[in-house]
This record gives sequence, C-alpha cells and structure tokens, in this order.
Amino acid sequence: MATSSTGIADLYSEIVADLIPHYDNMVLLPNSQLIANQYNIEGAVGNSLQIPITNSWTGPVAAVGEGSNIITTNAQDFGPDAVTLSMAKQGAGTYVNSEALEDGGFNTVRNAVVTRLSRSIAQSTDIKGFNVLGTGGTASPTDMANIDLTNDSGLANSDLSTADVSFIFSPEALAYGVKRQPSVKMFEDIESDRYQMVASLRNGFVRTPSFTGANIAVGVQQARALIASSAIGESNVSLRASLDMVSKSVANLRSMNAPTDESGFYAAVVSAAHEFHLASELNGVGGISSGSIGSISQDLANRALLEGLIGQAVGCRFYRSNNVPTGIATA
Repeated sequence: MATSSTGIADLYSEIVADLIPHYDNMVLLPNSQLIANQYNIEGAVGNSLQIPITNSWTGPVAAVGEGSNIITTNAQDFGPDAVTLSMAKQGAGTYVNSEALEDGGFNTVRNAVVTRLSRSIAQSTDIKGFNVLGTGGTASPTDMANIDLTNDSGLANSDLSTADVSFIFSPEALAYGVKRQPSVKMFEDIESDRYQMVASLRNGFVRTPSFTGANIAVGVQQARALIASSAIGESNVSLRASLDMVSKSVANLRSMNAPTDESGFYAAVVSAAHEFHLASELNGVGGISSGSIGSISQDLANRALLEGLIGQAVGCRFYRSNNVPTGIATA
C-alpha cells in the first residue's frame, strides 16, 4: 500500500478543517463548555493522568481564642485522593473506489465520507461519555442495574418495561482527556485502485466526584439520573419524564453545592422521548403533543443548530441526544 500522493496530501488539511461542521446533533465533543475539566496530553509520555480530588469540607470555621492554635482548635481533613483518566483509541474507516471518485465527483464523494466519519467520531465520544457518567465504566449498560447514579424520577424499575436514561449534571461531573485530536487521513491503495479514508482519535472520560470516600465511585454530588419511560407516546402520565423530576435533580445538586456553568445552569441531556414528554408538559398540554422546551435567546441560536441545545427551564439548559442509554430493559 502506498501513502497518498501530493494531491492527496494537500487534501488532508482540508479534510481536518471540514470535521467540525459535521458534529451537529452530538453533545459532548462539540460542547466542551459542558465539561469544566479538560486535559490535552498530546506529545506527553503515556496515555493517562491522575486528577487530584479532595473530600468535602465537613465543618464551618470555629471561634479561636487569641493566641490559640487554629489547627488544634478546628482541624479539617482534606483527604487528598485522585482518579485516573485514561485515553484509548477509537476509529472508523472505509474504502472508496477510484470509480466512485471519478463518477460521483471528487469533492462530493469526499465530503460525504468525511461527514459519515466525523459523525462516527462524535457519536462514539458521546456514547463513551454518557456510559462513564451513568455507570462509571465505558461499557454500554445492558440493564438498569448498571446505572449507579441516583434516580430522581421516583419510578421503580418494576414500573417500567423499558426506559431511557437522561442526565442532569454539573460541568464538574466529568473530566475529558485527549491524546490525539480527531483526524481523517486518506491513503491511496495502488494495487487495488482505491483509497482508504480513516478517522481516529484517542480520548477518554472519568467521573470526578468532589470528595473521596464512598462517593468517589458514584460521584453523586455532580450528576443525577432521570429514568423514565422510553415510549414517546407513553399514555401513563406518571411514567413520563417530568419537570418535577428535573427540578428535584436540580435541587439535589444545589443542596450539595455542585457547581453550575458560568450562567448558573446545569446541563440536562435528554433522550428524544423525554424531550417530547417535557415539551408537552411545558406547553400545558394534558396529553402527548408536539412542542419545544422553553425558548432560547438569539445568542444561543447558533449553538442550538450545531450542538443540540433545545432550550432552558428549571435551572437547566436542555440538550437532546440519541446517545444516552435508551430502551434499556428494567427487569
């Protein structure tokens, strides 16, 4: 196999520049503002790093007498610890026959392939991030037993046949790391008279609880789950996602001092079914009906087009994603 010719090499920089516009309707990769802790270790040795965390500050300041030792009077234990953020390679690729390029038009075919590959990169990143947020691991949850975040819907698994898992979380809930930025490379396979187009990146997520101890595994301070029916046309109102459920998550996060974004909002990433349930409620419709969540100001409109932002209400900015766990068995 031969590497690309000069013409293909010139094209490579264009391909990289074309990646970002095709991230539409994904959430985590283009929406870096949803993740406060981001690390780029390109060029560094190794594929992981330790992120320091401490326990919660358990007590208030206390009165200290003149000349008294402050630490002896009111000692606090930071309990330093760390979580490990590891980065792994992900990739996708395809062969493109020279005939396809000749007959379909070089730029037309190239753009179609770049669109598919860049969507694959963004989608796999979303899925990985939400799996880490919901389970602490990277594997897709096979049933609700894998979801270890607190469920604020108030619904028991036995209430549902299948469910979607939406998330309400702080920008401190996850840390994101990248070892290799997303890229697409094109190679010419002379013997087969075709080209390879290969997309890859090396990245990873880890939950970052704000204190150590039992909650280091759960990160309960930083994120909550909303587990409700996966049926868009759910006829039982009590099984639908509701504003009350979202408000409860927001209240729980605020009560534990989970940080918001700079505008004072948490992120709510919801499935298409849960978006529909919430929109119906916000529109004051008794039954299932079409609608939208709240309204977004003009300065957010461009973000809405690219990043899946659909509105804001009850202390959250809402994002739609098909990459949260959906249709999960509850039995």
